[in-house]
Amino acid sequence: MDELPGLLHSRQPIKVRQGAAELILGLTSDAASLLLITSNSEIVNLIWETLDDKDKKLSVTASQILVNITSHSDQLYTAPKKTVPQILWILHNSEAVHLYNSMAMVLNNISRSSEQAVKIVAMLSLKDCQMFLKLISRNQEQGYLAAVLGNIAVTDGGRELLHQESLFTELISLLTMPGNIIVRRNIARLLRNLSFDTKTHTTLLEFLPQIVYPLVGGEEVEEDDMEKLPLDLQYLPEDKCRESDLQTRILLSDTLFQIGGTFSVREKFREENYYVLLKNYDQWEEDMDARERIQNVIYLIVQEDGKVDLRKDGELPQGLEKEDHVVHVERDSQNLELSIENRGS
Repeated sequence: MDELPGLLHSRQPIKVRQGAAELILGLTSDAASLLLITSNSEIVNLIWETLDDKDKKLSVTASQILVNITSHSDQLYTAPKKTVPQILWILHNSEAVHLYNSMAMVLNNISRSSEQAVKIVAMLSLKDCQMFLKLISRNQEQGYLAAVLGNIAVTDGGRELLHQESLFTELISLLTMPGNIIVRRNIARLLRNLSFDTKTHTTLLEFLPQIVYPLVGGEEVEEDDMEKLPLDLQYLPEDKCRESDLQTRILLSDTLFQIGGTFSVREKFREENYYVLLKNYDQWEEDMDARERIQNVIYLIVQEDGKVDLRKDGELPQGLEKEDHVVHVERDSQNLELSIENRGS
């Protein structure tokens, strides 16, 4: 282990350096060896430096090592000031396409902790987030940048950044991105995380048809009901398919429930006849947990304001009580306050 730093050094022949990097990559698959690697700051620093190597094979191996390290160790979580700028520089560099996916995975790994997400979002600009969306939409990485956006959406700074209209329009378009469940699921997770903050509800309300669209099928709707629907949800083809991913459907239902705590959203639900579409989805859905989630939204729509009791005899509806969060509801005639109580990290 003590010899590895010398073998990785740039003064060594490329074959020696590649051999050392492949050895380290193999060691990172074993928990005991991984601990030895991450405890050696010289090796870790050399791996980060090797990302910039002109030899693409070597730099890709180094990036794969960092994916493994950040997947299983919090060793690098404590140094975002050094690592995040380098990752962003690579993602902005059009000549580093071969590293995009690995760097997206690393950034996802180090932003999964809410504490680190707070630090990371402080280093992100609107331009960085726009770059993420460009890489996602062009399939230049597998969707892990969407996961990063979902991770930072748990923070106040992240929510403030992400619900800006200049970013949000492109962001929500990814909710129906074909062929990539990772992207669709993480955009839905992002929306759910945004919905926990009532300050985002006005923005989310503007895009309500896009949020509901993945839950809508091609069922026949009576003409009178059809005319009340938003234009984007009228006269959909008979072969219109709903979102195939169960977890994405659940996340979207949770989002609708959270924003339904705002009076203006409930008004929109009723005025534009969302009940018809959500009831069709409820009848189509086979998963009982998912049905519980959408039924909670329907319950918001059909009950009179001032009489809505989401606790249903003092108990939260199934699926709303989580290991990490509990939704609390306080009723009044205008807004249903859905606050989040943290239970652990």
